[in-house]
Amino acid sequence: MKRFDKGYIYANLLSDFFSLLVLTGIFADDMVIKDDGSGTVVNFSAIPYVLLVFALFFLSFILYRIFYYRTSGYELTDRELRCKRGVLFRKKSVLDYQKIHAINKKQTLCQRIFGVAVLTVDSGATSSSYQAEIILVEKVQVVDALLDELHRLREGGTRSADAESAETVLLSKNDNLYRFTSKKKLVYTAVTIGTTALATLLIGVLLAIVLGACRSLWQFEPIKTLSGYLLWSALTLVGVVLLFSFFSLVGSLIHAFIGYHNFTITKRDADLEISFGLFERHTNTFRYKNIKAVKICQSFVQRLFGFATIKLEVIGYTNDTGKEALELGVLVPFCKFSEIDQLLTAILPDYVPDEKATSAPAFFPFISWYSLFLGVSILAASLLAAAVLLFYGTFALLFPTISVIWCIGLLLFLIKVWDAFLNYKTSGLGFGKNKITAYSGGLSKVITVFKTQNLIAVESSATPLRRKASIATLILHLKTNFLSNTVCVPLQHDRLTNDLESMMTV
Repeated sequence: MKRFDKGYIYANLLSDFFSLLVLTGIFADDMVIKDDGSGTVVNFSAIPYVLLVFALFFLSFILYRIFYYRTSGYELTDRELRCKRGVLFRKKSVLDYQKIHAINKKQTLCQRIFGVAVLTVDSGATSSSYQAEIILVEKVQVVDALLDELHRLREGGTRSADAESAETVLLSKNDNLYRFTSKKKLVYTAVTIGTTALATLLIGVLLAIVLGACRSLWQFEPIKTLSGYLLWSALTLVGVVLLFSFFSLVGSLIHAFIGYHNFTITKRDADLEISFGLFERHTNTFRYKNIKAVKICQSFVQRLFGFATIKLEVIGYTNDTGKEALELGVLVPFCKFSEIDQLLTAILPDYVPDEKATSAPAFFPFISWYSLFLGVSILAASLLAAAVLLFYGTFALLFPTISVIWCIGLLLFLIKVWDAFLNYKTSGLGFGKNKITAYSGGLSKVITVFKTQNLIAVESSATPLRRKASIATLILHLKTNFLSNTVCVPLQHDRLTNDLESMMTV
C-alpha cells in the first residue's frame, strides 16, 4: 500500500505553526503584556514559559503528523480503491470503481507551496466531500494522473501499465465552457453590495421610525427636537449603510477574485469538472448521469438588473452541509439571465429550462389568512388603545408610538403583498422531453430543472377551502439528498398532481 506524499506533513505543519502562533498570541497576551497602573510593561520573565508551551504543542503536532503519515496510505487494485488513515481512530475504506460517485481535487495555500493536493473519492453515501470515504494526499501531477486513471476505471476500463507514471492531461482554454471574468466579478460584487445595502436600508428605516416614537425617552441633546432627531437619524442611517456596504464590498471582492479565482467548467467524457480558488484550489468532478437538478437563483437585486446564479445538485452529494458548503453547488457563479439558455446548452443541454406552461389560478391565497389576521389584529388593538388613551386624555402623549405601530405594520404588509404578487406571477410548471421545470419565489426567484426519472413522489398540500377550489401547493420529491430533496410550487391546479404522477418512473 502506497503512503501519502511527504508534502502532506510539511503543508500541515506550516498550517499548524501559523494557527498555533495566533492562538498563543491570544492566550499569552495577558501573561507577557501587563498594565501596572503607570503604563503598559512587558513581562520578559514569562516569555520563556510561553515559548516552552508553544514548543511542546508544536512538537505534539509534529508527532501526530508523522504518525498519521506512517499509518495512512492507499492502493489501486483491478476492481477497487483501498485507503487507510488515522492515528488513534483508524479508518479503512474500500470503494469499487463502478460505485465511485464524485472525484474532487483540492489544494490549500500551504499545500500549493509544497506541491501536493488532496483527492477525495466519494460514493454518494455521505452528504459532502469533506466526509468522503477515500481521501488521498499526493503530488499534484500524481493526483491529476489518478484523476484520469479513476475516470477510466469507473467507466469499466482496466488499469494502464504506466499508471504510476502517467502525466497530467492539461485542458486547453477552448475546453472551458464558462469564464468568470474580472468584469463579471466587479458586477457580481456591485450586485452583492446592492443587496446588502437594500436590506440594511430597510432595517435602518424601521429603526429610525421606532426611535422617532421613543424620542421623548432619550436624554441626548441632539435629538430633543424633531429637526435634531431627523438629522441624527439620517446621519446614523447613512453611516450604518456605508459601514455594512464597506464590509460587503471587502467580502465580495475577496470571494469573487480569490474564492472564484480561475473558475473553469470542463467536460471530461461522461463527467463534469468544476475548478476554482486561489489560496485553496478546488476541482470537483461529478458524473453527468448523477446530476439531480439545476437551480437558477435570483435575489431581489439580481431580478431588478437581470442577473442570476446557476447551482448544481448531484444525487448523494449536496451543498447544504460540510466544510465546502458554499461552493460545492455552484455551477455558474454569475451571469446575465438572458445568457442562461446559451450557457446550459453548452454545459448541460438536458437541463435548459422550458417555458412556464401553468400558472397560479388565484392571487388572494398567496397573501394568506395569517397575514390578514395579523394585520387586522394589530389595527384593532391600535384603535382600542387609541380610544382608551383618548378617554384618559393621554392620547397626544402616546400618539407617536401608535403611529409607529401603524406605519411598521403597513410597511410589512405592503412588502408581503408585493412578495405575494411576484410569487403569483412567477409560480408554475414547464414540461419538456423527459424533464420538468418548476418556477417559484417572490422577491427571490428560483427555477428548478430536473429529469422526470429523478421524480419519486408528488405531494399536494391544501386547506379545506383551497381543496374545494381545486388549488393546492405541489411538493415534488426528488431522489436522495435528504437536505434538499423537495421542490415546492405554490398554489397550482390540483389536477396537476395526477399529471405529475403519470410522469414518474419506477
